[in-house]
Amino acid sequence: MRPGVAIAFENGNLGVVATSPDGICAIVSSAVANGSFALETPYTVYSLKEAETLGIIPTVAGNYELHKTIKEFYAEAGTGTELWIYGVAKTQTLDQLVADSEAVLLASNRRIRFVTLKYAPSVADTDVTAGLRTGFPATLAAAQAIAEEYTTEKTQPVVYIIEAYNYTGVAADLVGFSATTYNRVVVLIGDTETRTGATASKGAAVGVLAGRIAKNQVHVNVGRVKDGALKPLSFYVLDTPVEQVNIDALYDKGFITPCTHVGKSGYYFVDDHLACTVEDDYHFLTRRRVIDKAYVLANATLSNFILDTVPLTGEGKMQDSYAKSLESEVERVIVQEMTAKGELSADVTIANDTGVEVLIDTTNVIATDSQIKGKIRVRPHGYGRFIEFSIGFNITA
Repeated sequence: MRPGVAIAFENGNLGVVATSPDGICAIVSSAVANGSFALETPYTVYSLKEAETLGIIPTVAGNYELHKTIKEFYAEAGTGTELWIYGVAKTQTLDQLVADSEAVLLASNRRIRFVTLKYAPSVADTDVTAGLRTGFPATLAAAQAIAEEYTTEKTQPVVYIIEAYNYTGVAADLVGFSATTYNRVVVLIGDTETRTGATASKGAAVGVLAGRIAKNQVHVNVGRVKDGALKPLSFYVLDTPVEQVNIDALYDKGFITPCTHVGKSGYYFVDDHLACTVEDDYHFLTRRRVIDKAYVLANATLSNFILDTVPLTGEGKMQDSYAKSLESEVERVIVQEMTAKGELSADVTIANDTGVEVLIDTTNVIATDSQIKGKIRVRPHGYGRFIEFSIGFNITA
């Protein structure tokens, strides 16, 4: 095995029941080719206009769904945002879209962090199991497997955004994710068009979610109210406006949906959970994105020390001075690229706290096994999910 860096993700630490391309997205979609747009070919665009120049226009018999997804992406993310587009034949199944996504991931040379799937087959799927398209759990498992492979083997952390295709509209039909481990998969319910409309939407407005992710820093929840309402003026679950849907039932099962807030106009995302158990340290997308960015930065920094000359003690262990310099360098990079940008929590009550801790194991006999071992810990932000106050009169007798 050749020299290299291996960083394993720890889990279970939270105890809960060069600047990286943090938000670059790819849309992998069922599509129709034309003179300017070929299938199974990656394209990079920076605006809806550029996509339309490729011939991706909103014709129902052609690329309506892909165009809608790109349009909604740029409404949220803004013109100038890098977006990768990869079309596949409308005869391909949703599972084949997952498999085909590897081509655009590879072509991006580690730039893509999110893969958004837009499924629009030429012949609509009608089979349903447990409230969703038959075989949906296997689809999520396949996406998780690819995301894990690209993360560990290619140092390209990836998250998939998948629409809850063929959702029946009955929350009780859904199994949910209370026992699953898909901590690199987001599942969205809710679209900007109705199920029985002219386009008969059977999926979700994944472009809206992808666009909100793309413009956010890694630590910002897609549902943060301070960021303002989502651009679409209408959201539905099948034919029912979102404000008339029991969103709590879908939230409890682990799905992301649009929602409304009392006293606020417009729509917001309910939260940013992934398709995994709540005990998972990476149950929330913000946790996933924060640790992924730290992972990429640490890997790039530690790579500089491959085959470096390591001063040893008489016992064959790493000298403390070298360990300290290595620790300091990894911490410096993460602090510069994350803490300084507000993406990690530095404890202001502790002098010189950075929200980053790097520890090298100086007990290992490196003269024997040539292994530099250590741990990197970063402190994420907390999020005000449940806000409870009391209110009363301020009168003293």
